[in-house]
Parts: sequence; structure tokens; C-alpha cells
Amino acid sequence: MFYSVTLQKIMLLTGIGIIIGAIVGFTSVLGFGLDGAVFVLAMFLSIISVYATAMYAELYHIREAINKQRKGL
Repeated sequence: MFYSVTLQKIMLLTGIGIIIGAIVGFTSVLGFGLDGAVFVLAMFLSIISVYATAMYAELYHIREAINKQRKGL
């Protein structure tokens, strides 16, 4: 099945966020004895932080491309 590039990026970033959130969530539940709500919160915050990091990286690359174009003029 073929997806658009944007959907592939969203799915990839969501997967990365879920994996990181699961690791942090399991560690908090098993290692520190916290309840399951912390697990869900860790996954949610992890997905949001992965999205924010990706948006910052994309904006940084756009800014670099604009600066290169301006230097060439």
C-alpha cells in the first residue's frame, strides 16, 4: 500500500513517539511504582515532543535554504 510522504512522516514520528513513551512509561510504572495514568501521560508527552522536534527541524532546514538562496543573489 502506498501512502503520501506526509502520512508516512506522521506514522513514523508517531511510532517513534510511542516507542519512547512506552520505554519511559514502563520505567515509571515498574521502576518507581506509579500508576497506569503515568504510562499514558508519558506516551502522550513523548509523541507531542517528537512532533515538536520534527517541526523545529523542518523549519530550521527551510531557514537554511532561504539563507543560502539569499547569499546567492
